[in-house]
Amino acid sequence: MIASIAMLLACHAPVSDTAGGGTPNTCPRDGTVLADARDVEREAEGIATTAFGEGPKHEPDFTRAQGILALLERVWSGAKTACPDLPGEVVTGINDAVTQLQADVPAQDQRGTTYAGNDIHLLTSPLFAYVNRPKPVQLEEMDALFLRVGLDAWYGAWTSYDANIVTIQADWATVKPVVDSLTPTCHRVAGTASVSGDIDQTIAALQKAHAASDVDAAQVGSQDGLSEVDIIEQLFDCPPDGETPGTGLGAACATTAECGDSSLVCDLDNAGGRCAPDPATTNVGAACTTTVDCGSDERDACNHQVGDGYPGGYCTMEPCNDVQVCSPGATCVAMPFETPACMQSCVQDSDCRTREGYVCQLFPTTPPDGYGPSDHACAFACTQDTDCTGSLTCNVTSGKCTP
Repeated sequence: MIASIAMLLACHAPVSDTAGGGTPNTCPRDGTVLADARDVEREAEGIATTAFGEGPKHEPDFTRAQGILALLERVWSGAKTACPDLPGEVVTGINDAVTQLQADVPAQDQRGTTYAGNDIHLLTSPLFAYVNRPKPVQLEEMDALFLRVGLDAWYGAWTSYDANIVTIQADWATVKPVVDSLTPTCHRVAGTASVSGDIDQTIAALQKAHAASDVDAAQVGSQDGLSEVDIIEQLFDCPPDGETPGTGLGAACATTAECGDSSLVCDLDNAGGRCAPDPATTNVGAACTTTVDCGSDERDACNHQVGDGYPGGYCTMEPCNDVQVCSPGATCVAMPFETPACMQSCVQDSDCRTREGYVCQLFPTTPPDGYGPSDHACAFACTQDTDCTGSLTCNVTSGKCTP
């Protein structure tokens, strides 16, 4: 399938706002990526990484993969229903890859499962281009291809590896000038100052790994690239330094009327009053199966039970900072090895879903890793120091992160 995907990725020019015959599209084309479409990318990446397993042994978890596949089928069906005018090549490509997964996951075919999941991830680039997402489509392709080269090295597909490195380089040549222009104006995201040079070094390391047939080095480069793309994704969402909106999200307010948007309310508990997403449009802290359960805000995300390990699922919002603020009752906290996210604020354990194992946990809120307004949020009890963020350590007896 990779050849057909490459042809499609080379041809995802903007599509007109009407389908054949002049029939208006039912799918939004204003840059908004619907929740089910965002989840297609999340579950495709999830099924590929779950089946591939963590290095260095790469042991698959097909029980989790089967659960994620069921979610992938659900959200892909939802995306097609909401957007019946999607490009036929995208629909056919994802349908074919889902069919492949339906055979490979029960058969516990690790290679087939990881590549089919990654095929779908690659196809989210033209999928997002169709709705005119403002981020460069090449960035989504880079995200999928950094995982792809890790697969290629592990399975000895060095010809494919080389071709994918060339594509990453071409994508990066398009994205890098924009990244370099954004970096000086954003210090809200950790790691942005060095990320451009880091990508250059990662690409060079991946090229060197093939020259030495060094599979381990290729695996390291693959993971480094994935982490660096995550930083760049946040950079494209980052309000410029010093930005203080006069109205809209993040603006200072004393009343909801001052926010000038029916989807916003004035949260008086955040910095004396900030325009924030209306809790009616987002359900931070609520149980969920897919992102649709979490509301209608584009930053909503469902950390579900089957793939992410959150009992009952847990609605979050991401990214967040001092402008992209959380809804009332939620707080922007630093997540271990993750993008800062809005989680449910709390004062004591009873504020949380304790029956499912959530406790009122301490998180850092020092920018750029978190922004509050509260430093406590409903989350897992910790079992080891790596469950905590920054310099916090885990009190195993209480399950609480401590300074």
